[in-house]
Amino acid sequence: MTMRTLAAGAFLALAVATQACAGELVGPGRFCGYSAIIDLAPEEKVTTLAGGVHGGDFRWEGPFGSLDVYGTGWASRPKRRMVSPPSGAKPARFAEQRVDGRYEVAIWNGAHGAAYFRSTSPLTPSQLAAIGRIVLFEEGETPSGCNLRAGFSRD
Repeated sequence: MTMRTLAAGAFLALAVATQACAGELVGPGRFCGYSAIIDLAPEEKVTTLAGGVHGGDFRWEGPFGSLDVYGTGWASRPKRRMVSPPSGAKPARFAEQRVDGRYEVAIWNGAHGAAYFRSTSPLTPSQLAAIGRIVLFEEGETPSGCNLRAGFSRD
């Protein structure tokens, strides 16, 4: 076996291992993905699903249950009733509504950062409390303290 073959094999093994680890991020730690910043508790995890230039999907799981999240760093104000106005770093929260047969709650930072949380059943008080812990950042900003990140690659 040549040195080139060994190096190529090692590189491939490292790439596969890195991709597997990047898909599931386990707390504790600060997750920064798409536009959401979540300080994950030890019993919480994020599984990245899809990503692009301006946004992406991930699943957030913890004692509150499971939420599918779509975050975007380039969004406009959600088109629904605001139930909780923004306050400091806390984003505005919008009324739950049915979207494609699922229940959805949106948050928005008042500029371009937004996140949409989806569930198969109406969101529970513990899910809404978990959403209340989230801070949003703008596309182009670099939030601090992020030791767990979602990213994408251009192929």
